[in-house]
Amino acid sequence: MRWSRKPIDNRMIDSTAGRTAVVHADRPEQVLLVDDNATNLQVLYQTLSGRGYRLLVARNGRQALEIAQKSEPALILLDIMMPDIDGFETCRRLKQDPRTRGSAVIFLSALDDTGNKVKGMQLGAVDYIAKPFDPDEVIVRVEIHLKIHRLEAQLARRNRQLEADNQHILAAMNEGIFGLDIDGTVVFVNPAAVCMTGCSEQELLGRPVHALGLFGGFGACVQAHPFYSCLKEGRICHNEDGELTRRDGTRFAVEYNCSPIFEDRTLSGAVVVFKDISERKQAERQLKRAYTELEKAHRELRDAQMRLIQAAKLESVGRLAAGVAHEVKNPLAVIQLGVDFLAGVESDDGVVSEVIRDMEEAVERADSVVKGLLDFSRESTLTLRPGDINQVIDHALHLVDHELIQHNIRLEKQLDEGIGIIDLDSNKLQQVFINVFMNAIQAMGRDGVLTVKSRVERIENPDRAGLDRERFSAGEPVVQVEVLDTGCGIAEESMVFDPFYTTKPTGQGTGLGLSVTRKIIDLHKGMIDIRNREEGGAAVRITLKMG
Repeated sequence: MRWSRKPIDNRMIDSTAGRTAVVHADRPEQVLLVDDNATNLQVLYQTLSGRGYRLLVARNGRQALEIAQKSEPALILLDIMMPDIDGFETCRRLKQDPRTRGSAVIFLSALDDTGNKVKGMQLGAVDYIAKPFDPDEVIVRVEIHLKIHRLEAQLARRNRQLEADNQHILAAMNEGIFGLDIDGTVVFVNPAAVCMTGCSEQELLGRPVHALGLFGGFGACVQAHPFYSCLKEGRICHNEDGELTRRDGTRFAVEYNCSPIFEDRTLSGAVVVFKDISERKQAERQLKRAYTELEKAHRELRDAQMRLIQAAKLESVGRLAAGVAHEVKNPLAVIQLGVDFLAGVESDDGVVSEVIRDMEEAVERADSVVKGLLDFSRESTLTLRPGDINQVIDHALHLVDHELIQHNIRLEKQLDEGIGIIDLDSNKLQQVFINVFMNAIQAMGRDGVLTVKSRVERIENPDRAGLDRERFSAGEPVVQVEVLDTGCGIAEESMVFDPFYTTKPTGQGTGLGLSVTRKIIDLHKGMIDIRNREEGGAAVRITLKMG
């Protein structure tokens, strides 16, 4: 490359002050050339001119400092050997001044020993070019360091923008935020934290978080503080039922997270985010009170319903009193006649024994009617205890075993042993099964088959299964007991549970058995239904909840 020795354009240099004029409207990057040798300045100027830079010139260190403070150049090419203030001292002062410390400095010097290079780098220079220098090398190094300077400036602007954005975000957050160092000292707070704690920023910053007493009065006991495990072990600390004490001593409910901060896989501190949940807690308490009141109202409604049912039963008993009186009056009349007859008979030819049997049957009949009436009209309550429904079924079958033998009826049991224990009133359910078994036996007469099944079913569609949706939910497991007989079936109009309704011949039933049976099942919140089987006979299905 050939050098041009034409003089520097006077429009570019103020010979007195060593300053350049602004010649580019688009604010190009500024490069300051500093050398006490006019020839060196001429060579540097011609080397870098025309490359889009704004070139500034200074002939000594003092001028360089003045120009740099006003213009803040991106790059300074600085000679070391200068009078008054040498290059090393000039660089030191540049790096101490906040206005010029960002300028990149490249030393130019004939002092090419390693010691001078090291000293220059220690003072903050980015490069070192030995004199005499090659123009191409100067151009390349200037372009490289200007590019680095541009990237650093862009990065600094980006960091400042990110920091400003973060500050805006943190200031806009409703949650309080503390930044803690590894010792638990508060190094950052956002406005929400200041507002929520009632403390000033100065009162919070620089103090150990455990000593503030905000999240509990732990005093000097650092290990007792809830953030200790996060700061010492790097574990996330979360509490949904925390409490924060304000500066004035008042307290409010908070939910907080304390998360560890790692730098290069080393635990360096933690960030605490806490939120005021007083309104949520108050809403939860109100909801709990409302739920309690609703439960109370539900119980009162249920009690009122039971009282209404009882009143309806008593009304039903009143309407049927005449029928009951008739049912009781006839057996009593037979007893009365028998007593009168026995009073006038003295023979011992067997007639007395026959009359006594008639009297006993009449008494049993009257007792059955009265007992059924009392069972129906009396308000029933359950005594639920964990029990095995298969054992209840077996006990009921044992009690009707003599009827099965007398009628030559074969028993088939298919009881699921995997049902387990459920809540039930064994005495009342035993009464249910006895009523159902006896009805089936009486419907078959002789030589029939009584089948009893128990199993666990999962009801996918209560409507399709014939169950009440208000009592049973889709997917809910239930216990089902089926009683199948081989009798003549049941007429459609006879599938009722009304009290005192019966299709049995006079003297063989009161019509109270199925009514009492359904009442007991209802108290268990279960269901009972009757249907005719396609192969003949009837089927009774009892469905109970598992829990």
